[in-house]
Amino acid sequence: MKKQIFIYIIFSIFIGLNIYADKIPTSEVQKLIQKAKSSVTAISPKEFHNLLENSFEDIIQVDVRENNENGHGEIFSMEKVKLTRGYLEFNIEQFIPNKNKKVVIVCCSGRRSALAALTLKNLGYKNVGYLKGGVKAWLKDGYPLDTVYGELYLKKDY
Repeated sequence: MKKQIFIYIIFSIFIGLNIYADKIPTSEVQKLIQKAKSSVTAISPKEFHNLLENSFEDIIQVDVRENNENGHGEIFSMEKVKLTRGYLEFNIEQFIPNKNKKVVIVCCSGRRSALAALTLKNLGYKNVGYLKGGVKAWLKDGYPLDTVYGELYLKKDY
């Protein structure tokens, strides 16, 4: 019971601290996000889960969330790069020099990751996509986040 309460508190903090990620951007920023989303491949949580579980090709997950967001839990993958959105352009080639690798960008809501995926495409990366709906959609669809306390699932009421 205490563990369930603790996990509920952690999840509540996760949602509370990330409310700013759900603020509606200005119309110009919305246009930029829409352009990015239409220019790069959107990968649903189910597709991403299947890629992580069943794919024999190497997939690199690039998590562009801020450091305080990463502390709430992460999507497990064998190859992961944590690189906040502000440092992506400056450091990505150091972490992923092979521009033919399959890369999936992850953020909280899918907006920053779409912009980041477009940036990587513009930098010459050939096989880039972003997690549609971000970590929030991942949790909503019933997939776990790894936390320091174990796996975190968003409990669905049926």
